[in-house]
Amino acid sequence: MGIWQRLAPVGKKYTRNPRNRQKLVALVAAKAEWIWERVAGFDAVRHLITTEPTARPQAFDLPALAESWRVEYKLTRCSTVGARIDQPGRIIVAGAVDDVDACHAALRRWLARHATETLSPWLANLAKPAGLRYADVAIKNQRTRWGSCSTSGRISLNCKLLFLGRDLVRYVMWHELCHLLEPNHSGRFWMHLRHFEPAADFLHGQMRDAWKAVPSWA
Repeated sequence: MGIWQRLAPVGKKYTRNPRNRQKLVALVAAKAEWIWERVAGFDAVRHLITTEPTARPQAFDLPALAESWRVEYKLTRCSTVGARIDQPGRIIVAGAVDDVDACHAALRRWLARHATETLSPWLANLAKPAGLRYADVAIKNQRTRWGSCSTSGRISLNCKLLFLGRDLVRYVMWHELCHLLEPNHSGRFWMHLRHFEPAADFLHGQMRDAWKAVPSWA
């Protein structure tokens, strides 16, 4: 018998008491944001698992920046693979480009660099007029989180945000900036977020499917 089958009778007995049911509902409500983040994480993993192994991308769009990029591959004697901008709208991936995984890794590194150059000033342009000060910003390639804000005021943003629309990127940034005012997801936090982003509730729902916009190579 599995653990959930063993616990089911206990759960039924526990929730027969109205007071216990209220405690359970309150506990779930308090953890709603955490549960949502975990579900979003599972969606991200499922998206990667169900996708067939991808070839080297020939082109991709970055809606957050209204950019379209063409990718060209150049085989050289170099045993490693690197990616660089050759001209506006074109990325050259050079080296041992027969290694598809290495090409993907090179493009991810390029994506992180490009995100650092673009997301960091974007965040600053939102924070400064609002009078919000963060200690530092880091651009990462996280698997299941779009962003985070530490208790020390350090904000992290996922470079894969570049694959989302501008409104969703702005929502994530405001979300993390509001954690400078409230480190939790209390009613006060949502009050601040709705003040800076009036469409917060709608955009929060849109984020549930946002991972589907990210190509599997990224």
